[in-house]
Amino acid sequence: MKTKELLQEDTGYQALLQSVTDYVIGINRNYQIIMANDLFINKLGAHSGGFCYKTWKNRDDKCEDCLVEKSFQDGQVHENEEAIVMKDGRIAQMLVKSTPVKDDRGKIVYVLEAATDITEKKRLQKELKNVKGNLEKIIDARLNHLQKSEEKYRTIFERSRDALILTDSNGKIMEINQAGVEILGYRTKDNLLALTSIMELFEDPEELYKFQKKVLGEGLVTEFEARLVGRGRSFDALITSNVILDLIGRITGYVTIIRDITKRKKAQNQIETRNTRLAILNAISMTISSSLDLNEVLNSTIDKIREFLESDSVRIYLLDVKRNVLNLAAHKGLSAEFISKSHIRSREVGAGFLGQTILACETKVVDNIEASEDPYADFRVKEGLHSTAYIPLVSKGQPVGVMVVSSYSTFKFSADYVDFLTAIGNQIGLAVDNANLYENLKKAYQDLKEAQEQVIRTEKLASLGKLAATVAHEINNPLAAVLTYIRLMIKLMTRGRFTQERLGDISRYLSIMESETARCGEIVKSLLAFSRQPKITMETSSVEELIEKTLVLISHDLEMKNIQLVKEIEPNLPKIKCSSKHIQQAMLNLLSNASEAMSNGGTLTVIARHSKSDGFVETVISDTGCGISEEDLKSIFEPFFTTKEEGRGVGLGLSVVHGIISRHNGSIEVESKLDEGSAFNVRLPTVG
Repeated sequence: MKTKELLQEDTGYQALLQSVTDYVIGINRNYQIIMANDLFINKLGAHSGGFCYKTWKNRDDKCEDCLVEKSFQDGQVHENEEAIVMKDGRIAQMLVKSTPVKDDRGKIVYVLEAATDITEKKRLQKELKNVKGNLEKIIDARLNHLQKSEEKYRTIFERSRDALILTDSNGKIMEINQAGVEILGYRTKDNLLALTSIMELFEDPEELYKFQKKVLGEGLVTEFEARLVGRGRSFDALITSNVILDLIGRITGYVTIIRDITKRKKAQNQIETRNTRLAILNAISMTISSSLDLNEVLNSTIDKIREFLESDSVRIYLLDVKRNVLNLAAHKGLSAEFISKSHIRSREVGAGFLGQTILACETKVVDNIEASEDPYADFRVKEGLHSTAYIPLVSKGQPVGVMVVSSYSTFKFSADYVDFLTAIGNQIGLAVDNANLYENLKKAYQDLKEAQEQVIRTEKLASLGKLAATVAHEINNPLAAVLTYIRLMIKLMTRGRFTQERLGDISRYLSIMESETARCGEIVKSLLAFSRQPKITMETSSVEELIEKTLVLISHDLEMKNIQLVKEIEPNLPKIKCSSKHIQQAMLNLLSNASEAMSNGGTLTVIARHSKSDGFVETVISDTGCGISEEDLKSIFEPFFTTKEEGRGVGLGLSVVHGIISRHNGSIEVESKLDEGSAFNVRLPTVG
């Protein structure tokens, strides 16, 4: 039989149980229907919350001679014969009675209105008057009709897959179908009928109290979930129950439907468990991906495990491959005394269950530590630990550590629970692998950084070597002038010509000597400042000042090569935040390259201006030298690439310049044409 048809027949049976011949509804003071039996619903189409006068008479307002109103006013039973339009359009004669229903304090809660269809009775009375001889035949036909209806509902009753129970007002089981006998675990119906009350089936007294309160207060309970106890079994059930009332509103019994939802409940619990575990894995995955700090990742993961799985303690060990030892990396939920033990903090591979887990790369579960053969079991027993699971941490097929999950109470690690812990272990193994890769990458970066610093220092020394001759010439000229004037004044003194008349000349000599000496001092000071290797400290600097300081170091070289210097510095340029020594070194390299490109003289132009890109200052160093070919332009910033003659350069200068500018979040570009010259454009970010 189809489910839909079965449910329809179940509904018909309920209608029979509630009342075969009467239409019954409950009405509140607002004339709203709060309860209706199935016969009423099927024939008149009423629904909870609808108005009685709308359903009974299809009126927009209450009846003038309202029986419900009378019963609420005087608390008495009232009745009347009325013509009612049925749902199918048929007009039926009804005997309508309104009965007030009171609570324990005598207050009228609602009015129960019952209607008896007397249409057939009226018709029979009329026929009896006309055809007295056919009375017995008519009665037999009616009895046969009722018998067929009874058989129909009995079939539905017995074929239902839910437990259908009819009880008296005290809960004593009067009737139950075969499905109910089987659901409750009894062999025969008689054993069930021997129960004192259906209420004995409730496992939890609190659930029984809530059920009784609801059914007595509202007269109807639908899909109330409770744990029931049958013979030899307990199960989860959905209970639907409603009261059976007589014509004056007294409870004469209950109709109860019980559906066994144990399998459905189990399936729901399994789905919830899977969802919870997926949420845990997602949370752990998010924790792992949010940080590369291994210590932070491990401790956060342990917190998630203890939060969601309610594990008492968790330890995570990582494998030291070189020493063949497991070291405790993170832990929660254990005493300081237990953790302080040397064999807890570190364990050789193969020693105890912990060491065997990493050796075999297989999960090991110990439900009873006291009966285990682990040589370290006594320490865990003293700590109060009972059940323990050892989960290998694996990444790319290789073990990287072990996770130990323990409980302080007896706990059974099921197969799916262990599988779930294994999935977490794989996540942790991936985190360990990522952290190790990050550490290796960080070390490689540090090594590269140190190598780059070494290259910068090497290039600086090379630059200093190039400047040595130039600086020597630069210093020799003022020193020669100073020496000449000193000797001249000595002559004047020895010959007695150091007189009052010569004081003007002597003063001029001393002034020249002072100026030339100061010039030597500035050259030496700039050279020393440039040659030192200070710590990289970012400070606010002026681009104009950096250009001027650098030009001092190369000015003599420009004079010797007959190179004309052109400076175009925009006023009020914003400051830049940089390591001034490194930027000065980059500028010196660019200026030196420009000077070398113009061995037969030319023009060196230095421009400082606002950049077209907001937040930057541009410095353009251009020359009218030999230029760079289009092919070589692609490689000029690569280390060890050079276009100079052998012995005149190693190809690190522009590579160092590019590295310095990049570390300052700036950029450098070059434009060049053979035999026309080159222009290097350096952009550096401004302060603020």
